[in-house]
Amino acid sequence: MHVEDTTGPNPVKNNQPVTSPFEEIKDMNDVKAINILIQASNAAQSAGALSVRDSVLLAAAAEYLTQPYADKK
Repeated sequence: MHVEDTTGPNPVKNNQPVTSPFEEIKDMNDVKAINILIQASNAAQSAGALSVRDSVLLAAAAEYLTQPYADKK
């Protein structure tokens, strides 16, 4: 029986300090919240977790939320 080592080399360490998500949310604002929702939507779509209808609704909602207030009237 052949067993392969799939662990691979150690990943390259990033020099950025690891920040707790609980610390990151302390300075949450509208722009950051919208960006997080858009990133989550993109990840869900990339994973194939959304129907076409859901994708269209999410895209429309993101576009609506990112328009200037005057354009929403």
